[in-house]
Amino acid sequence: MNRRFGGFVVVGMILVMVLALWGIDQIGDITFATAVGMIRTSGTLSVLEQPEEDASSLKFDGSSVALDDDTKVSVLGKSDRWYKIRFRYQGQKLEGYVPEQYLDVMNGDADSSIDGVVSNEAVIVRSAPVQSGSVLKFNDTAVRLNVDKKICIEAEVVMYGFKYYKISFLYGGQTLIGFVPAKSITADYTTALYGVIHTSGQAVLRQEAGKTTPVTIGGSHVVLDDGAQVVMTGEELVDGVKYIMVEITIDGSTYQGYVAANLLRFRQVEVEAEVTAEPTPAPTFDDTPRPLITPTLSPKPYTRRKAVGSGNNATMKVSDKQFKKQLVAEGFPSSYISLLMTLHQQYPNWEFKAYTTGLDWSSVVAAECEVGLNLLSNSKSDAWKSREEGAYNAQKNKYIVFDGTSWVTASEEAVKYYLDPRNFMDGESIFQFESLEYQQGVQTQAGVENVLKYTPMYQCKYKYISDEGKLESTTYSKTFMIAAASSGVSPYHLASRVKQEVVVSPTSMSSSVSGHVSGYEGIYNYYNIGANNSTKSGGAVANGLAWASQGDDYLRPWNTVYKSIVGGAQYLGSNYINVGQNTLYLQKFNVTANNTYKHQYMSNIEAPYSEAVKTSQAYGADKANMKLVFNIPVYVGMPSKACQAPAGN
Repeated sequence: MNRRFGGFVVVGMILVMVLALWGIDQIGDITFATAVGMIRTSGTLSVLEQPEEDASSLKFDGSSVALDDDTKVSVLGKSDRWYKIRFRYQGQKLEGYVPEQYLDVMNGDADSSIDGVVSNEAVIVRSAPVQSGSVLKFNDTAVRLNVDKKICIEAEVVMYGFKYYKISFLYGGQTLIGFVPAKSITADYTTALYGVIHTSGQAVLRQEAGKTTPVTIGGSHVVLDDGAQVVMTGEELVDGVKYIMVEITIDGSTYQGYVAANLLRFRQVEVEAEVTAEPTPAPTFDDTPRPLITPTLSPKPYTRRKAVGSGNNATMKVSDKQFKKQLVAEGFPSSYISLLMTLHQQYPNWEFKAYTTGLDWSSVVAAECEVGLNLLSNSKSDAWKSREEGAYNAQKNKYIVFDGTSWVTASEEAVKYYLDPRNFMDGESIFQFESLEYQQGVQTQAGVENVLKYTPMYQCKYKYISDEGKLESTTYSKTFMIAAASSGVSPYHLASRVKQEVVVSPTSMSSSVSGHVSGYEGIYNYYNIGANNSTKSGGAVANGLAWASQGDDYLRPWNTVYKSIVGGAQYLGSNYINVGQNTLYLQKFNVTANNTYKHQYMSNIEAPYSEAVKTSQAYGADKANMKLVFNIPVYVGMPSKACQAPAGN
């Protein structure tokens, strides 16, 4: 059983006095979550007076207030599936409520003034919150801070799930400002620091840093909701992940535990003027048995409000008819809509967004039919395999191999089949369109183990030598969770990608991860990054290991399993997920505006489908209760019906 807390956390008389000085009262079930948001709507969005589906529209000078797409607002709080916002409207500051699905909450600087020191090892300072590149320089030399160097934490920024501190410090007689990973800094906890939980799910209070055993009260797990305020009293670094020790007071008793640093922010100060933080309600108890991460089991239908004509403020629940209208407004063609409506009936929490490519269907097919670009197994029937010039040797009646010993070019019919999103709108293969960002608290280590079933990595530990020269031991599943936190990429995606790339059988894996390939002893490449052009330069495995052995970014050289998995995840995040190719589909078929038809991660045309199935299985039955977002491509001039699979097996 869990106990959920979404209110101000009071530790002793100090915080009680602070609250009294502020004069803050409870305001229903709004939780503190000041931030900056952007309205996302295909037209205009009406602002409501209350966080209720049948509430009246907010009025100004007698007319309903509606905001355009891309309008910037201040986010004052969150209540269930509603955001309380403040914004400027015709020169005046107004406040109201909008449904959460029509507001993108952006990560901004959380202003602070906290002392700290560089901990554990020297750190390179960067001019931007990034993991590689953008090195801060002083007199043309990279700025490097040694252990115990005193700094001031000016702000914290979270980019793609990875936390950075914006710091100021004395260097060469001058005050410099730059960014470093939060894990490289230890804050000064001489006096307690106030923080706020920031998560899309819930944060479980743990007894020990890096452990899963929860703090319990009367047999119930202590779970902190988004917006819950805590007192931070210390921190620990475990396997490269920072954990913060926090205190909370419940029914007059003080409890202590750990929360991952990525789930915490310093007390935020709104970036726009005159914004006052809203308090959360008093702690409440929920003794209903449930899993640690608790999805909404029976959500209320969303209400979409649009200003149509003059002041139309009619409220409609999302019936099938209304949902269909939303899909049309989103930009989905009629041939998509019936398929998505069927999915919506099974999974009402899922959100479907049209990824409008603006590309002509026939042009996309022609580009993706380039010989050698999309491959599949030679064991497929002839209809699946291309007989274009360069793909097939008519004299020998043989298909030309482009990778390994059996990977040949896919036929136009096969390309059309896998390229057409309408063929994959079921509860499993739809996951090739899922946004692949890391969702802390939703994706778990247990889920990663589900992905790794029937592989040599399942519930398995491995040993490696750390950078400090220590012999370390950890599990593959834990490593994938660390990789997710450092890269901003879903750990399920990372695990299924490795499973796709290097797992040969339940008991064996590719030589890419053996560490025994001649010339590349002790080098590992779990994602097969750079393993291409296998008919040249000694084969795909050798090419991939050569790439993994060179360079000094993404933790290279990958001379341990740990570095290969975590560094490879950072590479995927920096080069694919975080630059727009944020679905399995877009990694295979790059129909984004950047490097269109190029920069395609995998050559296996079936990879998005097979990895999608594995991801779906990793979520398990809970996926029906999760709010998942799917970005589904739409093309110009598509056939009226989905393209059929080629004949044969």
